[in-house]
Order: sequence, then C-alpha cells, then structure tokens
Amino acid sequence: MQDLKGKVILISGASSGIGRATAELLASKGAKIIVNFRSNEESATEVVYHIKEMGGEAIAIKADVTIKEEVNAMVEHAINSLGKIDVLVNNAAGGIRQSTFIDASEDLWEETYKLNITSVLLCSQAVLKHMIPKGKGKIINISSTAARIGGAGESIHYAATKGALNTMTIGMSRELIEHGIIVNGVAPGVVETPFHEKFAPNDDRLTRMSASIPIKRIAKPIEIAECIAFLASESSNYILGEIINVSGGR
Repeated sequence: MQDLKGKVILISGASSGIGRATAELLASKGAKIIVNFRSNEESATEVVYHIKEMGGEAIAIKADVTIKEEVNAMVEHAINSLGKIDVLVNNAAGGIRQSTFIDASEDLWEETYKLNITSVLLCSQAVLKHMIPKGKGKIINISSTAARIGGAGESIHYAATKGALNTMTIGMSRELIEHGIIVNGVAPGVVETPFHEKFAPNDDRLTRMSASIPIKRIAKPIEIAECIAFLASESSNYILGEIINVSGGR
C-alpha cells in the first residue's frame, strides 16, 4: 500500500519533468513535499500551487544542489518548516551539453560529475544528519539506463556519472542500513521530459529511440514517479541497494 500520509519528502530538481511528476504524485498519496529548484522559480511555484489545490502541503526552496552551503541551508529551512525529512529523492541531474568523447573537455566532465554525483553526496549528507538520529529514512537516487549502454548521442560523460551513481547507491545502501536508512535507485529509460527534448531535439531521433524500445514508446514522467512512490512507501521496506529499471525493456 503506497500510503505516504505524514511523510515529508525532499525532491531535488522538482520544478519539471520526472521531479515535478513525482512531487505531485507523492503529494496525492499524502506526503508533504519540498520542491527544490535552482532557477525555474515560476515552475516550482506552479508545482506548489497545484499540490495545494489538491489539498496537499508543499513548499518550494531555491538551492543549487552542487553548493554545500546552499544545500545545508535548504535542508535546515525544510526541517524548520515541516519538522523533518523522511525521504530524499536525488533527482536533480543533467547532461550539460552534448559532446563526443574525443572532444569532451575537462570542464564538461567535471561540471557533469558535479551536477550528477556531487549533488547526491551533498544532499544525502545534509539529510542524513537528521535521519540517522531518528534511526530511519529513505534515499532514492535517480539514475538512468544510460549507465548500462554507455550513453547514446554524444553523452558518454552523462552515462559515466550515472554508472558512478549506481555504484554509489549500492555502497550507500550497505553502509547506511546499520542506521536504519534504506537506499535504492530508479533508472529511467527514455522519458518525455525537457532533458530528452534538449538532447533529442528532432522528432526523427525520438522515433528511432522509440523503435529500439521493446514496448515501442517512450515513458511518461508519471510512470517513473510511480516507481519512486513505491520505493518511498512502506511496501518496499525489504528492498535494499537495488537499481530498478523503468525503461520499457530497453
């Protein structure tokens, strides 16, 4: 049963795409949501408004999740406003820009790693300061099937960070379970989000990608959110260190 009533859930990068769908779905299941955003305040405000319109509770907090001071301030703000954080969804990520491996600059490599991996470290450490004393909590890391296929379309740098995130998720799960913290990951395939609109900007490419998926279509953000909701709920309490593919069989 995916009843999240009373849970307080922080979602990084929740102003659009999978993050937004997750925020709205988890709120519909009774959770109180912290909508993190970096620059898209208008969309983050819309998410909060929509949740409140449904009868839920949410707040939006601006923070660059690659900057430790901003992450710590966000978590403190969340705790002061809603009293606790039960679940962290490390969703904020990106490919920055496309590049062949041969032409990838050190700056691109480091910037992508900072956004997709360092952010997970900073957000998790900040939240764990509050979860560990309680002896319970959940962290859900949003990875990608790109980690398994090496990254298509000049995105090896992005895929490499998601491979690192998978390893990080397994390691976190083993270290943190002694504190009662359950860590798992979700690996979406191709999803109808601004990310894929940016990295697959023409219909032909999306059509080719769809054809390579056994289910013959790309996913909707809500389909990824449903898996996240399961991992956030009590129904998944015996699942640990898993990376669940939600990819239509790709």
